[in-house]
Amino acid sequence: MVRNSRFVLSEDLLEKIFDLFFEVMGNTSSKNEFRKIFFDLLTPAERIMLAKRVAIIYLLLKKIEYYNICDRLKVSSATVSRIALLMEKSEGIVPVFKQIVKIDKVKMFLEEVFNNVFAPDKVGVNWKIAWENNNKLENKKTFGI
Repeated sequence: MVRNSRFVLSEDLLEKIFDLFFEVMGNTSSKNEFRKIFFDLLTPAERIMLAKRVAIIYLLLKKIEYYNICDRLKVSSATVSRIALLMEKSEGIVPVFKQIVKIDKVKMFLEEVFNNVFAPDKVGVNWKIAWENNNKLENKKTFGI
């Protein structure tokens, strides 16, 4: 649980702080730079919590079942439900993720086509590799990741 001070900041000061935060986070030019800033600013528990929240939003948009999300990310169903409620009002992260999910759907379709062309029952196909690819695709469909 986040522990904020009982002393409330003025709206003007809060806006300046958010602008500064955006400047620091928005000016990263690489994933490695972002990761360094992210690790400097947040505790390990906060990093895990934020990463899980992002993953829950992503998986909910991919229409993965609650139970599978809970099982895979080791979160409670109450957490998934709370994030789902927050998503209904979201104007920031959900539209961005919808674009990512569209791209992922195309990738998934292409993987399915590839698996059908090189299915385990086809002549000249390495059955072991074909079954592994088939199982990976089924896990992606079930768990989303």
